[in-house]
Amino acid sequence: MEKGIKRKNSKDSSSELDSNKQKKSKSDNNEETKEELRILEFFCGIGGMHYAFEQSGMKGTVVASFDINVNTNSCYQHNFNIKPVTTIIDSLKVEKIQSYKANCWLMSPPCQPYTRGGKKLDDEDRRAAGLLNLINILPKLDNPPKYIFVENVVNFEVSRSREKLIKQLDEMGYEMNEHLVTPTQFGIPNDRARYYLSARLPLKEKAVRGKYLESERFYREPNFINKIEESELPPLSDYREDLTKEEESKYSVPDEYILKRYKFRFDIVKPDENKCSCFTKAYGSHHVIGTGSFLQTEKFDKKYDFDNPETLLDLGLRFFSPNEVALLHAFPIKYEFLNKSKDSRAPDYSTISKHTFSFPETMTQIQRYKALGNSLNVHVVAMLLKHVLFNYDNKDFQ
Repeated sequence: MEKGIKRKNSKDSSSELDSNKQKKSKSDNNEETKEELRILEFFCGIGGMHYAFEQSGMKGTVVASFDINVNTNSCYQHNFNIKPVTTIIDSLKVEKIQSYKANCWLMSPPCQPYTRGGKKLDDEDRRAAGLLNLINILPKLDNPPKYIFVENVVNFEVSRSREKLIKQLDEMGYEMNEHLVTPTQFGIPNDRARYYLSARLPLKEKAVRGKYLESERFYREPNFINKIEESELPPLSDYREDLTKEEESKYSVPDEYILKRYKFRFDIVKPDENKCSCFTKAYGSHHVIGTGSFLQTEKFDKKYDFDNPETLLDLGLRFFSPNEVALLHAFPIKYEFLNKSKDSRAPDYSTISKHTFSFPETMTQIQRYKALGNSLNVHVVAMLLKHVLFNYDNKDFQ
């Protein structure tokens, strides 16, 4: 975990957590990154990039956020008191972008054109049009952004959309760094492998070298922190919401969801285990194949048989609640909602975020799961912003 995040229920409110996990970095003293950042947040969703920027510790302001989803926009406004711009990103013009005088773009474009289980239409998918429009706008700007950060699903790294973006950035003199990493590598017990691009204008003109795509490199380990073994991850019980039996029953997996999947091996995890699978936008619905883990709450010693799904029915299987998923995604959830065990190792991200996170009451349970499934891991992005994108002492750029 990042130095500076406090554990909940800490007796010493000034204590820092796991500082020994943090490799020495000069990013806090780097004069070049102390400029005031003016940020445009594209495809903002429920504000994952905004929270990540706050958690990175950098100084700056999100001057505008963009999204057209009514439900996520209501959540964004609920937490930040900012109403996202609902102009379709596909139709944004140069003049509009320039009016914000932004020097940093953060974005998490729609992943559906690139997902392994989708149609893989890539740049021919209408949902890729927003990203492609931003790529086309970049060279037309009088003052292009100094910093650009992109998050997307694994498989984006082999897409035509990514190739177009990289070529444009390369032509404009940006230096780039690409990561393929997952939250477990950052101390969080949730597997959510994602692609991340950090691109920035160099302090000095780039030396003449070959095209970036000819020597591209994907970093598959965060080399700015010490390696975290899976055995060191906190148990899932530390991320568990403090629910009564009645409240917990709202998240029970209906028997019919289990019985109709004969011989399917569900991802069932116990509270004392320290890893769960990726939550997708279909989590919490009848789409139970590959959408996320079930939490077992009863009969932990029982042996069950996937060939006989009836043996699963008395395990107390439930979905992780939206608040639990949000915390596993490192959103700064208010801790009165969560497990108050004095031994909990779940970090309190609200201590390093200007804004806390909660869902508006008008947002349904399914809408909450969908928004989280389309979101990102805030802590992972915050670490990459701080130690890679905004850190000119980091030389892992091409």
